[in-house]
Amino acid sequence: TKYYIVRTAWVYGQWGHNFVYTMLNLAKTHDQLTVVADQVGRPTWTRTLAEFLTYLVEHQIAYGVYQCSNDGQCSWYEFAQEILKDQPVKVLPVSSDEYPTAAFRPHYSVMHLAKETGFEFPKWQDALHKFMGQIEAK
Repeated sequence: TKYYIVRTAWVYGQWGHNFVYTMLNLAKTHDQLTVVADQVGRPTWTRTLAEFLTYLVEHQIAYGVYQCSNDGQCSWYEFAQEILKDQPVKVLPVSSDEYPTAAFRPHYSVMHLAKETGFEFPKWQDALHKFMGQIEAK
């Protein structure tokens, strides 16, 4: 079998709808937001994902299943706090019970990044700050 399977989660990037854009847009019309604080995962910047995919091919890493996200972990609430830290909006934590969704959301969905490839996954905060700098420049 000659293929890569790359699993990822909590993806955000320049195009499409994603959590970062949702938070920034809500901050324009609200002075207070509530965000789920009991679901923990790893945000993934699309640039990190693209760089990882390129790295696998360019370094001829063995075919197989890999997981890719930015390093570290956070709750949606902590992610929102970091996104909005320079905005005039208050972010309040709520439990999943207070924010029902149609689909079940696990409380802990942190993927393990330990499969050795030599690729250095940037911390989620560093990736987010670089992304925010890019979208602010536009």
